[in-house]
Amino acid sequence: VHRACGTVGILPPESPAYAPVSDYVAPLAIPMLLFNADLKKVAKQSGRMTVIFIIACAGVVGGAIIGSALLYKNIPEMHKVAALITGSQTGGAVNVAAMREVFGISPTMFTITYLADNIAFVITTFVMLTLPAVPLVRKFYKCSYPVNSVELAAEEGEEETGITSFGIIQIFGIAFAILFATDIFTGFVNGTNAPNLVKQLFGQRYLIITLISVILATAFPKFMGSLKGAYELGMMFLSFFFISSTVSADMKEMFAQGPYLFIFCGITFITQLAVLLGSGKIFGFTIEEMVICSNASLGGPSTAAAVAGAKGWKDLITPAVLAGVLGYILGNYFGVFVGNTVLNLFGV
Repeated sequence: VHRACGTVGILPPESPAYAPVSDYVAPLAIPMLLFNADLKKVAKQSGRMTVIFIIACAGVVGGAIIGSALLYKNIPEMHKVAALITGSQTGGAVNVAAMREVFGISPTMFTITYLADNIAFVITTFVMLTLPAVPLVRKFYKCSYPVNSVELAAEEGEEETGITSFGIIQIFGIAFAILFATDIFTGFVNGTNAPNLVKQLFGQRYLIITLISVILATAFPKFMGSLKGAYELGMMFLSFFFISSTVSADMKEMFAQGPYLFIFCGITFITQLAVLLGSGKIFGFTIEEMVICSNASLGGPSTAAAVAGAKGWKDLITPAVLAGVLGYILGNYFGVFVGNTVLNLFGV
């Protein structure tokens, strides 16, 4: 809707009001979403799922490089697009903002890529959710639940948020402190003569915000996890970022480049699926575990938990959330790796 409003002139394609969203609102969203990113809890409660999740991410990385090799002559800013899609498909929307800043993708290509990735996510989620019901799949892979185990399980972990005014003040205070510390650190790194790769990893706001947030969440899990409402605020801020980032897109360019980007997303998904099914057969992963880890990588913890709850896979709800949180942490670095690899291999 906002893209159409920008095209017909209801919303201005450029405005001074958009700058604070990229400079402050989006960076503040990242720590808010990571207040529960306790690595010790992830390792303790979802060790097996963590392994499957990383395999799923490896499939995305491989698919992004394969897709780039096939389509780099057809897609402008190929390495930037590959980095953004990799970040998105190994952790969800949170990593999209980081990849946009790290690689500086143009507004139009950002919008086209983001739109294509979202539509592809809907399609791939439907495909993955049908797999556990396919008789041939159930014949060749382990299954933990019957086909009709759905809809009766109550969603675990749902509790009253207990949001308070003081809690919101704490959330903003910690988020601003992380942003302040990040700007000091990245300013120092970028002022040195360090190699470009070092500056890309340690001189970018979003990557360091992620690192500091995870360190705090792991060092002080009880306090950071007690800050109710942080995740909801973070998602709201991210929605502001996506609106301001995509309103100036060229709709004609979207229709011209869209088909190639759908093909690219299809390649990453097919590669991920092949890697998951192959490793699942070798190591004995259940089809439910593979479906949830794929969804956690493509959509993040909230969608993975929703899928597990809706399908009645009660025991996978918490591991789904933790695997998705791990994607928030690792997705940025997968994206940086793919972006640099594609640029070095194909020069675009």
